[in-house]
Amino acid sequence: MTTQCYRQGCAEGSQLEGIALAPAGYAWNVNLNNGNSNRNNQTNDNHVRAVRSGECRFAASFRDLYSAWREARRGKKPSQEQLAFDARWIDRLLEIRDRLNDLSWRPSAPTCFIATAPKAREIHAPAFADRVVHHYLVPRLEAIFEPMFIHDSYSNRKGKGTHAAVDRLRDFVREVASGQGGGFYLQLDVRNFFNSIHRPTLYRLLKAQMERAGLALPIRRAVHSLLAHSTDKTGVIYACTEAERAAVPPHKRLENSAPGCGIAIGNLSSQFFANVYLDRLDQFVKHTLKAQRYLRYVDDLVLVHRDREQLEGWQRRIAAFLHYELRLELKPDAKLRQLRSGIDFLGYVVFPTHAVVRRRVVAHARSKLAAWERRHVRAGEISNRRGALDELRSTWSSYAGHFSHASSYRLRCRLFDRFRWLAKALPR
Repeated sequence: MTTQCYRQGCAEGSQLEGIALAPAGYAWNVNLNNGNSNRNNQTNDNHVRAVRSGECRFAASFRDLYSAWREARRGKKPSQEQLAFDARWIDRLLEIRDRLNDLSWRPSAPTCFIATAPKAREIHAPAFADRVVHHYLVPRLEAIFEPMFIHDSYSNRKGKGTHAAVDRLRDFVREVASGQGGGFYLQLDVRNFFNSIHRPTLYRLLKAQMERAGLALPIRRAVHSLLAHSTDKTGVIYACTEAERAAVPPHKRLENSAPGCGIAIGNLSSQFFANVYLDRLDQFVKHTLKAQRYLRYVDDLVLVHRDREQLEGWQRRIAAFLHYELRLELKPDAKLRQLRSGIDFLGYVVFPTHAVVRRRVVAHARSKLAAWERRHVRAGEISNRRGALDELRSTWSSYAGHFSHASSYRLRCRLFDRFRWLAKALPR
Protein backbone atom coordinates (compact mmCIF):
# COMPACT_ATOMS: atom_id res chain seq x y z
CA MET A 1 0.00 0.00 0.00
CA THR A 2 1.36 3.44 -0.92
CA THR A 3 0.47 7.03 -0.20
CA GLN A 4 1.93 10.40 -1.13
CA CYS A 5 2.87 13.26 1.13
CA TYR A 6 3.93 16.48 -0.55
CA ARG A 7 7.08 18.32 0.40
CA GLN A 8 6.26 21.25 2.68
CA GLY A 9 9.34 23.20 1.72
CA CYS A 10 7.58 24.97 -1.17
CA ALA A 11 7.58 28.74 -1.14
CA GLU A 12 4.01 30.00 -0.83
CA GLY A 13 3.75 33.21 -2.70
CA SER A 14 3.25 33.58 -6.43
CA GLN A 15 1.83 37.01 -7.00
CA LEU A 16 2.26 38.55 -3.56
CA GLU A 17 5.03 41.06 -3.09
CA GLY A 18 8.44 39.68 -2.30
CA ILE A 19 7.37 36.03 -2.37
CA ALA A 20 8.23 33.64 -5.21
CA LEU A 21 6.11 30.58 -5.93
CA ALA A 22 7.99 27.33 -6.44
CA PRO A 23 6.55 24.21 -8.12
CA ALA A 24 4.40 21.92 -6.05
CA GLY A 25 7.45 19.84 -5.10
CA TYR A 26 8.49 16.26 -5.47
CA ALA A 27 6.30 13.40 -4.39
CA TRP A 28 7.55 10.66 -2.08
CA ASN A 29 6.26 7.15 -2.53
CA VAL A 30 6.05 5.42 0.83
CA ASN A 31 5.66 1.68 1.19
CA LEU A 32 3.67 1.27 4.39
CA ASN A 33 4.17 -2.49 4.50
CA ASN A 34 7.84 -2.22 5.43
CA GLY A 35 8.28 1.49 6.17
CA ASN A 36 10.79 2.05 3.37
CA SER A 37 10.58 5.28 1.39
CA ASN A 38 11.39 5.50 -2.30
CA ARG A 39 12.58 8.81 -3.69
CA ASN A 40 11.30 9.43 -7.20
CA ASN A 41 13.87 12.16 -7.84
CA GLN A 42 17.42 11.41 -6.85
CA THR A 43 18.39 15.10 -6.79
CA ASN A 44 15.87 15.99 -4.11
CA ASP A 45 17.89 17.09 -1.08
CA ASN A 46 14.92 17.49 1.25
CA HIS A 47 14.33 14.98 4.01
CA VAL A 48 10.77 13.82 4.61
CA ARG A 49 9.72 11.41 7.35
CA ALA A 50 7.56 8.58 6.04
CA VAL A 51 4.20 8.48 7.82
CA ARG A 52 1.29 6.09 7.78
CA SER A 53 -2.03 7.10 6.22
CA GLY A 54 -3.76 7.60 9.56
CA GLU A 55 -1.01 9.96 10.67
CA CYS A 56 -0.70 12.09 7.52
CA ARG A 57 -2.18 15.57 8.14
CA PHE A 58 -1.39 17.00 4.72
CA ALA A 59 -4.46 16.13 2.67
CA ALA A 60 -7.94 17.59 2.31
CA SER A 61 -10.45 14.82 2.89
CA PHE A 62 -13.66 14.08 1.04
CA ARG A 63 -15.55 13.95 4.35
CA ASP A 64 -14.47 17.49 5.30
CA LEU A 65 -15.38 18.82 1.86
CA TYR A 66 -18.76 17.09 2.09
CA SER A 67 -19.43 18.98 5.34
CA ALA A 68 -18.28 22.22 3.69
CA TRP A 69 -20.66 21.58 0.77
CA ARG A 70 -23.56 21.13 3.18
CA GLU A 71 -22.67 24.40 4.93
CA ALA A 72 -22.40 26.26 1.63
CA ARG A 73 -25.94 25.13 0.72
CA ARG A 74 -27.48 25.86 4.12
CA GLY A 75 -30.14 28.60 4.07
CA LYS A 76 -29.44 29.56 0.46
CA LYS A 77 -31.93 29.74 -2.37
CA PRO A 78 -30.31 27.43 -4.93
CA SER A 79 -28.95 29.09 -8.05
CA GLN A 80 -28.56 27.36 -11.41
CA GLU A 81 -24.87 27.01 -10.69
CA GLN A 82 -25.52 25.34 -7.36
CA LEU A 83 -28.10 23.00 -8.87
CA ALA A 84 -25.58 21.96 -11.53
CA PHE A 85 -23.00 21.31 -8.81
CA ASP A 86 -25.48 19.35 -6.70
CA ALA A 87 -26.42 17.14 -9.66
CA ARG A 88 -22.86 15.77 -9.73
CA TRP A 89 -21.79 16.59 -6.21
CA ILE A 90 -19.61 13.52 -5.68
CA ASP A 91 -17.57 14.17 -8.81
CA ARG A 92 -17.28 17.87 -8.05
CA LEU A 93 -16.15 17.32 -4.45
CA LEU A 94 -13.58 14.76 -5.61
CA GLU A 95 -12.33 17.28 -8.16
CA ILE A 96 -11.98 19.98 -5.48
CA ARG A 97 -10.23 17.51 -3.16
CA ASP A 98 -7.71 16.52 -5.84
CA ARG A 99 -7.01 20.11 -6.84
CA LEU A 100 -6.45 21.12 -3.22
CA ASN A 101 -4.16 18.18 -2.54
CA ASP A 102 -2.02 18.58 -5.66
CA LEU A 103 -1.80 22.34 -4.86
CA SER A 104 -3.35 23.39 -8.17
CA TRP A 105 -6.60 24.90 -6.83
CA ARG A 106 -7.31 28.45 -7.98
CA PRO A 107 -10.50 30.51 -7.43
CA SER A 108 -12.83 31.00 -10.37
CA ALA A 109 -14.12 34.34 -11.64
CA PRO A 110 -16.73 35.81 -9.23
CA THR A 111 -19.97 37.47 -10.25
CA CYS A 112 -20.25 41.16 -9.43
CA PHE A 113 -23.61 42.81 -8.79
CA ILE A 114 -24.56 46.14 -7.24
CA ALA A 115 -26.36 46.43 -3.90
CA THR A 116 -28.23 49.72 -3.61
CA ALA A 117 -29.22 49.86 0.08
CA PRO A 118 -28.19 51.65 2.18
CA LYS A 119 -25.82 52.92 -0.53
CA ALA A 120 -24.51 51.61 -3.84
CA ARG A 121 -21.63 49.17 -3.45
CA GLU A 122 -20.12 46.21 -5.27
CA ILE A 123 -20.79 42.66 -4.10
CA HIS A 124 -18.60 39.90 -5.53
CA ALA A 125 -20.33 36.53 -5.26
CA PRO A 126 -17.90 33.60 -5.64
CA ALA A 127 -18.66 30.61 -7.82
CA PHE A 128 -20.48 27.92 -5.84
CA ALA A 129 -17.49 25.55 -5.99
CA ASP A 130 -15.37 28.31 -4.49
CA ARG A 131 -17.95 28.83 -1.74
CA VAL A 132 -17.45 25.19 -0.80
CA VAL A 133 -13.71 25.81 -0.50
CA HIS A 134 -14.33 28.92 1.62
CA HIS A 135 -16.48 26.87 4.00
CA TYR A 136 -13.71 24.30 4.16
CA LEU A 137 -10.93 26.80 4.85
CA VAL A 138 -12.48 29.30 7.26
CA PRO A 139 -13.34 26.91 10.16
CA ARG A 140 -9.75 25.63 10.12
CA LEU A 141 -8.39 29.15 10.21
CA GLU A 142 -10.87 30.15 12.92
CA ALA A 143 -9.57 27.37 15.14
CA ILE A 144 -6.18 29.10 15.09
CA PHE A 145 -7.18 32.74 15.24
CA GLU A 146 -10.26 32.74 17.50
CA PRO A 147 -8.23 32.23 20.70
CA MET A 148 -6.08 35.21 19.66
CA PHE A 149 -8.89 37.68 18.95
CA ILE A 150 -9.89 40.09 21.70
CA HIS A 151 -13.28 39.67 23.38
CA ASP A 152 -14.66 42.91 21.93
CA SER A 153 -14.04 42.21 18.26
CA TYR A 154 -17.41 41.63 16.59
CA SER A 155 -18.82 40.54 13.20
CA ASN A 156 -18.52 37.13 11.58
CA ARG A 157 -17.83 35.44 14.92
CA LYS A 158 -20.10 33.08 16.82
CA GLY A 159 -22.09 35.01 19.40
CA LYS A 160 -20.56 38.27 18.19
CA GLY A 161 -23.26 39.78 15.98
CA THR A 162 -24.72 43.27 15.86
CA HIS A 163 -26.92 42.86 18.93
CA ALA A 164 -24.04 41.54 21.03
CA ALA A 165 -21.93 44.53 19.96
CA VAL A 166 -24.68 47.02 20.82
CA ASP A 167 -25.28 45.37 24.20
CA ARG A 168 -21.58 45.59 24.98
CA LEU A 169 -21.49 49.27 24.00
CA ARG A 170 -24.46 49.96 26.28
CA ASP A 171 -22.52 48.36 29.14
CA PHE A 172 -19.55 50.64 28.45
CA VAL A 173 -21.73 53.74 28.31
CA ARG A 174 -23.53 52.92 31.56
CA GLU A 175 -20.25 52.24 33.36
CA VAL A 176 -18.80 55.63 32.44
CA ALA A 177 -21.97 57.73 32.65
CA SER A 178 -22.97 56.32 36.03
CA GLY A 179 -19.71 57.39 37.65
CA GLN A 180 -19.68 61.19 37.40
CA GLY A 181 -22.67 61.68 35.15
CA GLY A 182 -20.59 62.61 32.11
CA GLY A 183 -18.16 60.89 29.80
CA PHE A 184 -17.30 60.95 26.10
CA TYR A 185 -17.08 58.58 23.18
CA LEU A 186 -14.77 58.45 20.17
CA GLN A 187 -16.17 56.82 17.05
CA LEU A 188 -13.80 56.09 14.16
CA ASP A 189 -14.25 54.45 10.77
CA VAL A 190 -11.58 53.15 8.39
CA ARG A 191 -11.65 54.80 5.00
CA ASN A 192 -12.58 52.46 2.12
CA PHE A 193 -11.55 49.51 4.24
CA PHE A 194 -11.94 46.39 2.08
CA ASN A 195 -10.46 48.07 -0.99
CA SER A 196 -7.49 49.27 1.06
CA ILE A 197 -6.43 45.99 2.67
CA HIS A 198 -2.84 45.31 1.63
CA ARG A 199 -2.88 41.65 0.60
CA PRO A 200 0.85 40.90 1.08
CA THR A 201 0.63 42.23 4.63
CA LEU A 202 -2.51 40.19 5.25
CA TYR A 203 -0.87 37.05 3.87
CA ARG A 204 2.16 37.48 6.10
CA LEU A 205 -0.12 37.68 9.12
CA LEU A 206 -1.95 34.54 8.04
CA LYS A 207 1.15 32.62 7.01
CA ALA A 208 2.99 33.12 10.29
CA GLN A 209 0.12 31.65 12.32
CA MET A 210 -0.68 28.87 9.84
CA GLU A 211 2.91 27.65 9.91
CA ARG A 212 3.13 27.96 13.68
CA ALA A 213 -0.03 25.86 14.04
CA GLY A 214 1.20 23.29 11.52
CA LEU A 215 -1.76 23.65 9.19
CA ALA A 216 -1.84 21.30 6.21
CA LEU A 217 -0.03 22.51 3.12
CA PRO A 218 -3.14 22.33 0.87
CA ILE A 219 -4.89 24.74 3.25
CA ARG A 220 -1.97 27.17 3.28
CA ARG A 221 -1.65 27.13 -0.49
CA ALA A 222 -5.40 27.61 -0.98
CA VAL A 223 -5.32 30.65 1.32
CA HIS A 224 -2.43 32.01 -0.69
CA SER A 225 -4.35 31.48 -3.94
CA LEU A 226 -7.35 33.39 -2.60
CA LEU A 227 -5.14 36.43 -2.04
CA ALA A 228 -2.68 36.08 -4.91
CA HIS A 229 -5.36 35.59 -7.55
CA SER A 230 -7.38 38.61 -6.51
CA THR A 231 -10.31 39.90 -8.51
CA ASP A 232 -9.13 43.49 -8.44
CA LYS A 233 -8.29 43.87 -12.13
CA THR A 234 -9.58 41.06 -14.35
CA GLY A 235 -11.72 37.97 -14.39
CA VAL A 236 -14.96 39.41 -12.98
CA ILE A 237 -18.36 38.52 -14.44
CA TYR A 238 -20.55 41.62 -14.19
CA ALA A 239 -24.24 40.91 -13.60
CA CYS A 240 -25.24 44.56 -13.62
CA THR A 241 -25.78 47.39 -16.07
CA GLU A 242 -23.34 50.19 -16.76
CA ALA A 243 -25.76 52.58 -15.08
CA GLU A 244 -25.74 50.46 -11.92
CA ARG A 245 -21.96 50.33 -11.93
CA ALA A 246 -21.79 54.08 -12.42
CA ALA A 247 -23.76 54.54 -9.18
CA VAL A 248 -20.75 53.16 -7.26
CA PRO A 249 -18.13 55.88 -6.65
CA PRO A 250 -14.88 55.13 -8.53
CA HIS A 251 -12.83 54.82 -5.34
CA LYS A 252 -15.28 52.21 -4.05
CA ARG A 253 -14.73 49.89 -7.02
CA LEU A 254 -12.37 47.00 -6.45
CA GLU A 255 -10.91 47.37 -9.92
CA ASN A 256 -9.60 50.83 -8.97
CA SER A 257 -7.83 49.76 -5.78
CA ALA A 258 -4.10 50.35 -5.44
CA PRO A 259 -1.68 47.62 -6.62
CA GLY A 260 -1.62 44.74 -4.17
CA CYS A 261 -4.64 46.08 -2.30
CA GLY A 262 -8.28 45.11 -1.99
CA ILE A 263 -10.32 42.00 -1.21
CA ALA A 264 -13.82 41.37 -2.47
CA ILE A 265 -16.90 42.03 -0.37
CA GLY A 266 -19.44 39.25 -0.45
CA ASN A 267 -17.79 36.00 0.61
CA LEU A 268 -17.07 34.18 3.86
CA SER A 269 -13.29 34.31 3.60
CA SER A 270 -13.16 38.09 3.14
CA GLN A 271 -15.15 38.68 6.30
CA PHE A 272 -12.77 36.46 8.23
CA PHE A 273 -9.69 38.05 6.64
CA ALA A 274 -10.95 41.47 7.74
CA ASN A 275 -10.89 40.34 11.37
CA VAL A 276 -7.38 38.96 10.99
CA TYR A 277 -6.12 42.18 9.42
CA LEU A 278 -7.54 44.47 12.10
CA ASP A 279 -6.62 42.17 14.97
CA ARG A 280 -3.25 43.94 15.06
CA LEU A 281 -5.10 47.18 15.72
CA ASP A 282 -7.21 45.51 18.41
CA GLN A 283 -4.11 44.23 20.17
CA PHE A 284 -2.47 47.67 19.94
CA VAL A 285 -5.48 49.45 21.44
CA LYS A 286 -5.98 46.94 24.25
CA HIS A 287 -2.39 46.18 25.22
CA THR A 288 -0.38 49.25 24.21
CA LEU A 289 -2.93 52.03 24.67
CA LYS A 290 -4.59 49.96 27.41
CA ALA A 291 -8.07 51.19 26.51
CA GLN A 292 -10.54 49.29 28.67
CA ARG A 293 -13.74 50.26 26.86
CA TYR A 294 -13.06 49.64 23.19
CA LEU A 295 -14.95 47.60 20.64
CA ARG A 296 -14.83 47.06 16.90
CA TYR A 297 -17.46 45.90 14.44
CA VAL A 298 -15.66 45.28 11.10
CA ASP A 299 -14.08 48.72 10.51
CA ASP A 300 -16.28 50.74 12.89
CA LEU A 301 -14.42 51.51 16.15
CA VAL A 302 -15.83 52.96 19.37
CA LEU A 303 -13.93 53.96 22.51
CA VAL A 304 -15.61 55.25 25.69
CA HIS A 305 -13.81 57.22 28.42
CA ARG A 306 -14.39 59.92 31.03
CA ASP A 307 -11.52 62.08 29.76
CA ARG A 308 -11.90 63.87 26.42
CA GLU A 309 -8.16 64.57 26.17
CA GLN A 310 -7.37 60.88 26.60
CA LEU A 311 -9.61 60.05 23.66
CA GLU A 312 -7.99 62.76 21.54
CA GLY A 313 -4.56 61.28 22.25
CA TRP A 314 -5.75 57.78 21.40
CA GLN A 315 -7.21 59.02 18.14
CA ARG A 316 -3.83 60.38 17.01
CA ARG A 317 -2.01 57.18 17.95
CA ILE A 318 -4.60 54.93 16.30
CA ALA A 319 -4.38 56.96 13.08
CA ALA A 320 -0.57 56.67 13.10
CA PHE A 321 -0.67 52.93 13.79
CA LEU A 322 -3.11 52.27 10.95
CA HIS A 323 -1.04 54.36 8.54
CA TYR A 324 2.38 52.89 9.28
CA GLU A 325 1.53 49.32 10.23
CA LEU A 326 -1.53 48.44 8.11
CA ARG A 327 -1.49 51.05 5.31
CA LEU A 328 -4.97 52.24 6.24
CA GLU A 329 -6.46 55.69 6.82
CA LEU A 330 -9.28 56.88 9.03
CA LYS A 331 -12.24 58.76 7.62
CA PRO A 332 -12.01 62.47 8.42
CA ASP A 333 -15.47 62.60 10.04
CA ALA A 334 -14.47 61.14 13.42
CA LYS A 335 -16.96 61.74 16.23
CA LEU A 336 -15.74 62.84 19.66
CA ARG A 337 -18.81 63.80 21.67
CA GLN A 338 -20.47 63.57 25.04
CA LEU A 339 -22.27 60.34 25.83
CA ARG A 340 -25.57 62.11 26.41
CA SER A 341 -25.66 63.10 22.72
CA GLY A 342 -26.10 59.42 21.77
CA ILE A 343 -23.90 57.02 19.77
CA ASP A 344 -25.20 56.11 16.32
CA PHE A 345 -24.07 52.49 16.04
CA LEU A 346 -25.31 49.49 14.01
CA GLY A 347 -28.86 50.70 13.52
CA TYR A 348 -29.36 52.09 17.04
CA VAL A 349 -28.65 55.29 18.92
CA VAL A 350 -27.24 54.41 22.34
CA PHE A 351 -27.79 56.79 25.27
CA PRO A 352 -26.65 56.36 28.89
CA THR A 353 -30.17 55.36 30.00
CA HIS A 354 -31.63 53.66 26.92
CA ALA A 355 -31.27 52.95 23.20
CA VAL A 356 -33.59 53.85 20.33
CA VAL A 357 -33.87 52.60 16.78
CA ARG A 358 -32.00 54.67 14.24
CA ARG A 359 -34.24 56.97 12.19
CA ARG A 360 -33.02 55.55 8.89
CA VAL A 361 -34.01 52.04 9.98
CA VAL A 362 -37.49 53.31 10.89
CA ALA A 363 -37.76 55.02 7.51
CA HIS A 364 -36.80 51.77 5.76
CA ALA A 365 -39.42 49.86 7.74
CA ARG A 366 -42.12 52.37 6.79
CA SER A 367 -41.04 52.21 3.16
CA LYS A 368 -41.16 48.41 3.07
CA LEU A 369 -44.61 48.26 4.68
CA ALA A 370 -45.93 50.98 2.39
CA ALA A 371 -44.68 49.10 -0.67
CA TRP A 372 -46.39 45.91 0.53
CA GLU A 373 -49.57 47.91 1.20
CA ARG A 374 -49.64 49.26 -2.37
CA ARG A 375 -49.39 45.74 -3.78
CA HIS A 376 -51.67 43.79 -1.49
CA VAL A 377 -54.15 46.06 0.37
CA ARG A 378 -57.32 47.44 -1.14
CA ALA A 379 -59.88 49.43 0.90
CA GLY A 380 -58.32 48.19 4.12
CA GLU A 381 -58.64 44.53 3.10
CA ILE A 382 -55.63 42.28 2.57
CA SER A 383 -55.52 40.32 -0.66
CA ASN A 384 -55.17 36.54 -0.47
CA ARG A 385 -52.53 36.43 -3.15
CA ARG A 386 -50.29 33.41 -2.71
CA GLY A 387 -47.15 34.15 -0.74
CA ALA A 388 -48.17 37.70 0.18
CA LEU A 389 -48.58 37.03 3.89
CA ASP A 390 -45.37 35.00 4.01
CA GLU A 391 -43.52 37.98 2.55
CA LEU A 392 -45.10 40.31 5.12
CA ARG A 393 -44.31 38.02 8.05
CA SER A 394 -40.70 37.75 6.93
CA THR A 395 -40.34 41.52 6.60
CA TRP A 396 -42.03 42.28 9.91
CA SER A 397 -40.10 39.59 11.81
CA SER A 398 -36.83 41.11 10.66
CA TYR A 399 -37.74 44.61 11.82
CA ALA A 400 -39.51 43.45 14.98
CA GLY A 401 -36.38 41.56 16.00
CA HIS A 402 -34.32 44.72 15.51
CA PHE A 403 -36.83 46.86 17.41
CA SER A 404 -36.87 44.45 20.36
CA HIS A 405 -33.33 45.44 21.37
CA ALA A 406 -34.31 49.09 21.90
CA SER A 407 -36.97 51.17 23.64
CA SER A 408 -39.51 50.77 20.84
CA TYR A 409 -43.00 50.38 22.32
CA ARG A 410 -44.18 53.77 21.03
CA LEU A 411 -42.56 53.11 17.66
CA ARG A 412 -44.50 49.87 17.26
CA CYS A 413 -47.74 51.61 18.24
CA ARG A 414 -47.15 54.30 15.62
CA LEU A 415 -46.54 51.70 12.93
CA PHE A 416 -49.68 49.75 13.80
CA ASP A 417 -51.63 53.02 13.85
CA ARG A 418 -50.29 54.06 10.43
CA PHE A 419 -50.80 50.61 8.84
CA ARG A 420 -54.08 49.58 10.44
CA TRP A 421 -54.32 46.46 8.31
CA LEU A 422 -51.13 45.19 9.97
CA ALA A 423 -53.01 44.12 13.10
CA LYS A 424 -55.23 41.89 10.99
CA ALA A 425 -52.31 40.04 9.51
CA LEU A 426 -49.91 39.96 12.46
CA PRO A 427 -50.19 39.84 16.24
CA ARG A 428 -48.73 42.79 18.14
